[in-house]
Amino acid sequence: MMLHVLKSLAPSLTALICLSVAQPSDAVEPKPPKGYRAILNGEDLTGWYGWNPHASVKLTGDKKAENLRKQRAEFPEHWTVENGELVNDGHGPYATTEEEFGNIDLQLEYKTVPKADSGIYLRGTPQVQIWDWNQPYNLKRPDRKPHQGSGGLFNNTPGTLGRDPIMRADKPFGQWNHLRIRQVGDRTWVWLNSRAVVQGAVMENFWDRSQPLPAKGPIMLQTHGGEIRWRNIFVREIGEQESKKILASHRPLPQPTQYDVSYGPHLKQVLHFWQAESDKPTPVLFFIHGGGWTNGGRLSGLSGMLPTMLKEGISVVSVEYRFIGEATADGVVPPVKGPLDDVARALQFVRSKAADWNLDKQRIGASGGSAGACSSLWLAFHPEMADPDSEDPVARESTRLWCAAVTGAQTTLDPKQMKEWTPNSRYGGHAFGFRGNSEKKLSAFDEFLAKRDTILPWIAEYSPYALVSSDDPSVYLSYSSAPALGKKQKDPTHTANFGVKLQEHCEQAGVDCELVYPGAADVQHPTTTDYLIWKLKRPNS
Repeated sequence: MMLHVLKSLAPSLTALICLSVAQPSDAVEPKPPKGYRAILNGEDLTGWYGWNPHASVKLTGDKKAENLRKQRAEFPEHWTVENGELVNDGHGPYATTEEEFGNIDLQLEYKTVPKADSGIYLRGTPQVQIWDWNQPYNLKRPDRKPHQGSGGLFNNTPGTLGRDPIMRADKPFGQWNHLRIRQVGDRTWVWLNSRAVVQGAVMENFWDRSQPLPAKGPIMLQTHGGEIRWRNIFVREIGEQESKKILASHRPLPQPTQYDVSYGPHLKQVLHFWQAESDKPTPVLFFIHGGGWTNGGRLSGLSGMLPTMLKEGISVVSVEYRFIGEATADGVVPPVKGPLDDVARALQFVRSKAADWNLDKQRIGASGGSAGACSSLWLAFHPEMADPDSEDPVARESTRLWCAAVTGAQTTLDPKQMKEWTPNSRYGGHAFGFRGNSEKKLSAFDEFLAKRDTILPWIAEYSPYALVSSDDPSVYLSYSSAPALGKKQKDPTHTANFGVKLQEHCEQAGVDCELVYPGAADVQHPTTTDYLIWKLKRPNS
């Protein structure tokens, strides 16, 4: 049905005057990747015409035909091809392909300017959003979240996965951004600058939400308010067998029960909550994403385990938090205090919701990768941070965990220990505000190590290793390669050397610590998911 509606909106090539839109330019021949073909020839506007469907959707008959003819005529006034780039001046109808597409893999690059607003329509339907992410968040328009970055399915229903990007991956103005979009059926995947920002979300039919996405339609490049440039626009059609395989192996993620719940005043102090079905209080997976405390998003590392945890009757929380730069802007010293204090507050907030969300306040296990793993271990080993005398009921809640199960964890933030365990260590200086000096060829880690003695109290407070004590919960550590203590590592930031030394330290303190890596002996739980299910549901721990 919807396909017929879209076709009725599109101009008929036989009924309208076809205007020549060829523009002379310095041709730059596009070079598509293997299996793809270019749909912008780099020379002129051949294969494209102008159409803003919002301007014609309510028109009929001669009025519609005249509107569509006018849009085609206006198209070359606002769109040109320069040095292989498709350029729009911020006005006019959208650049629309004469060809219609179904299941595709689309790659393109764009570069835009401040205050511009754009997007990519798939099958004639809005849209994969492009924002000026520097725009301030407007409380009067809460569903517009430019600060979260581009790539989300902006015209989907607010509060659903995919509507907002998982993370902000935009490059600064003046640089080219690379988008890869995969559309199979009504499911959409988006990668912005090689980072997954939408993971197989259902794209809603904006024109009629009671109907599925049309089976085919044009690709449209939206313009709105500022110059935008496009180049290297390549398409690969996805066949029936590949489409079936993709859909079978990537089931839609369940929608959060509670979306972007605020646990603090900062825009980043929000969390998603998925409630497991149960007639009694459920255990909780408290997930903290990685990214060096400088990037990443709440589904990074969680997508694969989320459905399994819910099926096992374990509710799930995924926390967003202030990054190092945002904490620094807030005057937080040292910078790592920002994200770590945030996740502690989020944990207390979740406990405060136990009655409303049907949660077991005791059985909360933390998990995450890399910096999210380090944050989880910090919570696991840190002494109780609850303030029983606080007037704030959230602050009176406990910060202690039942367990932690993590991957690729940095178990210490002491540069001396890192260097001893792994000679080519290079991580952690940014956590304490060290940036190095490029003119003196001094790295952030070199400065970190040189000034270690000046920050020993910070290391004692924020390094998981330094906090281990006999009353701490059990932890599980997983790494992707075997350890080699005292030797340089291919990935020193996530080496299993961290795990070996923490396990030794935990054993001395009487804390259970299970360590898993390729070739490890006597593995009881192959994955973090296996461990968490066992530990959180075990009758007695």
